[in-house]
Amino acid sequence: MIRIYQAGDEIGINTLYEKVFGKKRSLQEWQWKFETFPESAVIVVSEEDGYINGHAAFLKIHARHNGKDIALGERVDIMVDPDAQGRGIYKQIVERMMEECVAEQIDILYGFPAETAKQVFLKVAGGSELGNVPRFLAVNKPGALLASKLGPLKAIQMPVDRLFSVSIPKKSPYQLREMNERLELADVIYSRFEKQYPLHAKRGSEYVRRRYLAHPSKDYRVYALELNGYAEAYCVLHDETQDNGVMFTTIVDLFGANDEAAIVSQLKAIRRFTQADALNCWAVPDSARYRALKKAGFFHINSPMPFVIKDFTGSGDYDQLTNWHLSQSDVDSY
Repeated sequence: MIRIYQAGDEIGINTLYEKVFGKKRSLQEWQWKFETFPESAVIVVSEEDGYINGHAAFLKIHARHNGKDIALGERVDIMVDPDAQGRGIYKQIVERMMEECVAEQIDILYGFPAETAKQVFLKVAGGSELGNVPRFLAVNKPGALLASKLGPLKAIQMPVDRLFSVSIPKKSPYQLREMNERLELADVIYSRFEKQYPLHAKRGSEYVRRRYLAHPSKDYRVYALELNGYAEAYCVLHDETQDNGVMFTTIVDLFGANDEAAIVSQLKAIRRFTQADALNCWAVPDSARYRALKKAGFFHINSPMPFVIKDFTGSGDYDQLTNWHLSQSDVDSY
């Protein structure tokens, strides 16, 4: 039976999630993802003999495009029990999800699916693939990276890192100041600059609180980038130390003026501020951020994230990747 979520289904959904993806997810994280973070969420399940063997969902997110409000849906956690595959369940739950998108008046459904899921989405949902989102990397401490690969080099890690530190951009007029208790600054920054960006999820204090600070397991740090004492942008950073001891900082979001020179200075300030061995960030091709990342010492290392959409408006206004402003904040897993 294909049906909409009912209270209590989250236990079976999390059991299926662990079986399909091989990762445990707490009830608190499920609640954040489907009840706290988005404006609303729609969940479709396949149930058989009291057991949930299929799941598809989308998070409803308010967005802006050329000064107008639109409704986005982020497709998440489309999965079928491996023991139930080959019976058309995947197709059925995706078709029902598409019906719910229409009922919820979603303008665009989007996602970053793996290859197999992408092909099914393109076929069943009639979606479009707009391209892959580039990922950039900046190295602050090459000695630490080398030592993680080649243990004998650990003895020279510190000298190499000190030598390399002279090449990290030093001059930036921006200062980072934590703004967890000053979230109203996010509203001010967003209202000033949102018209400079193409299609994007609406930001602001409530978005920042729900998306980052309310997360039950990830520690996000939110900073204002101040210039002459005034907040001109904000950034969201997330640190992760790998098993080999290397610490990466992800620039989950950076929002301010959509100006290449300003973004270069902001990225330089972030590089000098963080203690990470390396940093990573996304940017849409041919955008001010894409060009700024290169000028701030970041390298385009790969483009791992395929971006697909289903445009329910039929307008064609959203079918180019350059029409979008995307960062890791637009993926629920970051």
